[in-house]
Amino acid sequence: VSWSKSLTYLICTILLRFGHTNDAADSGPSIVIHSPLNGHKFPIQLHGWETSHIDVNLTVSNFHAREGSLALFVGNGELLLLERWQPLNGNMVITCELPFPEKDEYWDRLDYLSQGNELIYRLEFSLLDAGYEIGVHDSVDLFLVSSHIPLAARKTDDEGRVHIDRKPFVYLMSTRTELESSPELETADSDLIQLVWGPAPPARPGNVWLPHSSWNEARNRLYQQVLEGGRHYTYLVFLDDDASVSFQPSSIQFSDEEEAREIRESPWREFERLLMQWQPAAGYARYTIQQPVKPTPEPQLACVRFADPLMVAYHYEAAAFLLPYTTAFDSESWWYSAVVVNALAALHFPGHVIQFNSIYVHDNQKRVGYQGLRQMNWERPMRWLLAALGPMDDLLRIGLKDPVQVHCDLGIEVSVRSRPYIVTPTRYEPCHPVFTHLRTRSHNCTGWTVEGRLTDMLFSRVLDFQLRLDSLAAAAAAASPEAAAAAA
Repeated sequence: VSWSKSLTYLICTILLRFGHTNDAADSGPSIVIHSPLNGHKFPIQLHGWETSHIDVNLTVSNFHAREGSLALFVGNGELLLLERWQPLNGNMVITCELPFPEKDEYWDRLDYLSQGNELIYRLEFSLLDAGYEIGVHDSVDLFLVSSHIPLAARKTDDEGRVHIDRKPFVYLMSTRTELESSPELETADSDLIQLVWGPAPPARPGNVWLPHSSWNEARNRLYQQVLEGGRHYTYLVFLDDDASVSFQPSSIQFSDEEEAREIRESPWREFERLLMQWQPAAGYARYTIQQPVKPTPEPQLACVRFADPLMVAYHYEAAAFLLPYTTAFDSESWWYSAVVVNALAALHFPGHVIQFNSIYVHDNQKRVGYQGLRQMNWERPMRWLLAALGPMDDLLRIGLKDPVQVHCDLGIEVSVRSRPYIVTPTRYEPCHPVFTHLRTRSHNCTGWTVEGRLTDMLFSRVLDFQLRLDSLAAAAAAASPEAAAAAA
């Protein structure tokens, strides 16, 4: 791994736990790393990956050089990350910030890890005397892996080869009462996990019981179940138990008759086929209450900015950024969380939030659904969300005028996934409550508030506006005094 030379002398915090060893008079200096163990899997949160902290427990013994130091080399063994002069003999815990790859390798590394691969990162501690290595060192190889793929899904065979237990789809259903079976959703390519929020616990292994939970709490618990499980899924399809799907065969084009026969038997298979073909960050069927069925065929795809989450499929990379759903407004409206998620998805993944018009999802009300709070003051969650923005230019693209506008703004077209759905560090405010799950020890959020951030943003906008006016006035003054007076 090649690391940025500009990060060569990062400051690391040394937490010393003093303790004396029984140094034998005839023993030479030594250094031993106790943890992490060699081959340790070290999950990296790819969204906002800047630095990653690692705690190393080690012991230095019989080292008495007058100009001695303890050095840490990382990466390919040539990058000096820290040098601690006159280290005390005994046990110590070193907390270090591991730098991220060079800028030109950033997306390549993210893509490599997103696919489930591992990066080897060697930490080597050496004892130095007057700046020269004395041949006493110990090292540990870390395996950097994406935290978006559950560690339990990584299986090692008898020959030491790693493979990932995976399926393309998992259906995550919130339901009042457990379904005994669902052949449409449990196939060779898909699993079904149910969360029962009603009074009776589920009987089937793997299902979850969270009685009296809100809509958001239920979906968040289902997402947690996936992250803690032993299988990795490309798409996480959330749905309520009163959702059903159908399609218009005349609007579907098939590549072969066998595929056509299978899909005509199940609109779920067509939904899955379109997900894998277009690989959206978020994929929706056409919600018939929000957008009534039309008698004539429509374009197969539509770029959307807001769609009802009755049924929604998230790519696992996008889910790691967008989820969990916020519960900040559960006492006001369970709908506000969808406004937040849709706004973030449309802002950070433009053209990759896709509605498949050939698939219709119906809120059929055959089962008793949630009876939650349903206020519709859309300005409330949007004002709260503004403080989560990174660049000020995002204010113009967040959809303030109409947060529940269904279709994308003009100029944004549907496109196929071309690189990982990863959001870089400068594109969001990690101290905002909606991004609590993305914070690391590098983020100091002491004293940060939504109100304070909004005030700072307003001041920045006013200042920017004044600077633009001053620039126009200066340009007008250079042209003519009359123009300057008009500009003033």
